[in-house]
Amino acid sequence: MGEIYAYCRIVPGEADIGEQTAVMREMQVEEDRIFADVETEEGSERLKYRKLLNLLRPGDLLYIRNLSALGDSYPAIREQWGLLTKIKRIDLSLLEMPLVDTRRGKLQYGSLIADLVLDMLDYVSEADKAARRRRQREGIEKAKREGTRFGRSPLPTPDDFSRVYKKWASKEINVEEAARLCGFSRGTFYRRVKQIEKRK
Repeated sequence: MGEIYAYCRIVPGEADIGEQTAVMREMQVEEDRIFADVETEEGSERLKYRKLLNLLRPGDLLYIRNLSALGDSYPAIREQWGLLTKIKRIDLSLLEMPLVDTRRGKLQYGSLIADLVLDMLDYVSEADKAARRRRQREGIEKAKREGTRFGRSPLPTPDDFSRVYKKWASKEINVEEAARLCGFSRGTFYRRVKQIEKRK
């Protein structure tokens, strides 16, 4: 068996660093192998985590309190889980989820547990995205039913548009000049022209 490490990531509002590292000491992790990053409202560079990554070797064991120690989003967590279990080839043990321990059944199942956890994280991530898209779609549909308009308000048609249109139609001015006189882009000018011609 390799070395035993522990990592804590303290985010605003969570237990302080002393409390979390005390939990790691109870797991018989030596003091110099407990790494902790304390984040602020502005974020963190996670320097201790990066230092830990450089120390880890295949066969080492890493204790973390929960999955949020690895990242703020499921894709980030999944990426770090894969890095640790597949590339670094270490074992991971989650203290708040005792069933998630890659040492369990290692001889019979190899990396099956790690793969299952990755798949679970993938599923949760996709389900979360789908739920957000559904809520967004439902919100847009509700807003439309209530008469909310989306996008920018159309530019008002200038009072002298008819005069500019006639000059453009008779080729006295080109489209760039006509659009400039109306305060439009070329595309907007052409759209207003189509609207006029449809009404004729």
